Parts: sequence; structure tokens; C-alpha cells
Amino acid sequence: MTIIRKLFTNFCLPWLGGMLLWSSCTVFHTMPLEVLRTGEARLPPETGKVAWLYRHFKYTGDTLQHYYRDGETLRKGKETVTLDSLLAEHCLTAAARALQQNGVAVESVFFPFDMMPRVTGDQLTPLPPSLVQKMALPAGADLLMVLETFSWFYSRFPGESLSHDAGEVALAGIWAIYDGHSGKITETRSMVDTLYWTGDHSASGGEALKLPPRLPALEMAAATFGENYARRFYPGWMTVDRLLVIPPTEEFRQAAEYAVNQEWDKATAIWQRYSADRFGRMAVSARYNLALAAETQDQLDNALHWITRADDLARLYRNKKETTMTGQYRQILESRLQEIRKMESWEK
Repeated sequence: MTIIRKLFTNFCLPWLGGMLLWSSCTVFHTMPLEVLRTGEARLPPETGKVAWLYRHFKYTGDTLQHYYRDGETLRKGKETVTLDSLLAEHCLTAAARALQQNGVAVESVFFPFDMMPRVTGDQLTPLPPSLVQKMALPAGADLLMVLETFSWFYSRFPGESLSHDAGEVALAGIWAIYDGHSGKITETRSMVDTLYWTGDHSASGGEALKLPPRLPALEMAAATFGENYARRFYPGWMTVDRLLVIPPTEEFRQAAEYAVNQEWDKATAIWQRYSADRFGRMAVSARYNLALAAETQDQLDNALHWITRADDLARLYRNKKETTMTGQYRQILESRLQEIRKMESWEK
């Protein structure tokens, strides 16, 4: 959704102090919307038990895990614990917990997080099938979920004269799934992620917000990394942003107020009156908003109908901003429909 926001940064600002800012040009209001995230994949239905493993592979160039950035200085950490196994534990247990808490009915077992010897190289190859079978059989595991390689880097940016500090943890890893019976690899997935923190030391006393120290920040980031991987395997709700298009007419302004107050029937009645071809580019806005109204009511087929009509009409007028706007929303709705149909096929 960020792409859409950036697209209209040169347009009139739609809100000021919580009130609509009316002007002589079209304005845009960003509206939050809860949508279903279907998940990218499903574990095989016959999966009863999953064994989690940290492989402990490191690429040759991955040499900074024991260092961190403090402002402009690179420092070496003074941990008395083995970060590799500690962070792998946080990552894998968080992933397993996320599956369990979100209805993925599998039992999880964990191999010791320091079981695999550290291996460094330039090329990551799958585990030998015989080794996978040798590990999976005694554990009774149908699948091995393997964190093949895992890297991180913590940075802290002191505020000095500013009132705010900032910190971040950048993470990268490769996940693999192995069939415990055949020993063959069935999926690999590369992931990168970055978590950010801000601290405010301008407040006095206990009200000051401090950045988490390096080790707790790494632990939180590793757990989040595992949770984000697990999200691939179950549906859930997420908040996205959608645009409400408001041409400079009294009726469209009234419709916008209805929409903001969730009175979609009243807003839709106004937009319907302006959706005919004879209203030209105003009809593009009306159809776009009708698509939004339909999506808010989970009528995705109807939403796609209206945004397709808006997109087709916008292309006749060859207005780049309008065609970009309608084209992007059309792609979003097409993608949502495909995801829902995929999820429905999984449930059959």
C-alpha cells in the first residue's frame, strides 16, 4: 500500500487535524481496511509431527555476527553466551508456537540447537536424504523444518544532541523443508527482515523510552523472524490502506463523509449516480469508490467489476495518474481473489 501513498504525494492533502480539507482539486483520503491474508502455502495434510533443526551453516563472508554498529563505530560484542544457538532457539520456538496458536494442527519437537557443527562455505547444498531419514525416523517426524543459515546485525544510532535514539536489527536466513520419509528437500525459502526501535530520552524520570540492549533486541528480532516464516502456513487478518477519491463537488464530499462514518449504502447511492460514461473522469472516481465500498463488504467479485470499469474508462482519457491508480487497485483485487480461491481449493 505504500506505493499508492507515494503516488499521490503531489496531490492536495486530504486531511488536516482530522477534518476533511476541501479545495478546488480532487483530494484523497487513506482509509484502513482489515483484509484476510490467506497464507502462501500449506503443510501436507498428512503431517502429524514436525521436527525443527538449526543447521548452523554460515557463508564465508558472514563474519559480523559478533560485532555491532554503535553510531559510526564497529564494536565487538561481549556476550558470554553462544549467540548462534541462543538466537536459533528463539527463532525456531517462536515459529513452532505461531503454528500452534494459529490452528496448524501439528506436533513440534526440537533437535538440540547446537547439535549440528558449524560449517562455513560459499555454497549451501541440501542435507543428504539419508541423514534426514536418520534424524526423522527416531523423532517420528513427517517433516523437518530446517533453518539452514541465519545471520543478523545490530546497529545503534545514538541521538546525542537529538532527543531520540534509534536501533535496528537486520536479519537474513534460508529455510528448508525436508520430507522425513523420503529425506528429499521439498521447499527452500530465503528471507530478509529488519526490525526498528526508537527511544526518547527527552522525557524525564520513568517516562523516558529506552532502546532495548543489544542481546534482548537480537532475541526479539530472532523470534519475530521465526513468526514471520510461520505466517506463510496459516491465514490471518491484516490492516491495509485504501484510497477514497473525492472530486471537488458537494455530493462527492457528502459521500466521503458517509464513507468515513461507515454509512456505505448512502455513499454508494451517490457514487452510483455518477458512474455512467457520460460523467467522464468523474465516473472514474465514482467507479473507483464503488469498488472500495464493495471490498469493505467482502464483495470482491463486485469490487473487481467496478475497478475494471474504472480502469477501462481511465485508459480512454489517458490520464497517467488515474490509470496508475486504477491499475494498481485492479491488481490488488485480482491478487486477493486469486489468494482466496487458492485457500478455498486447499480446504476441499
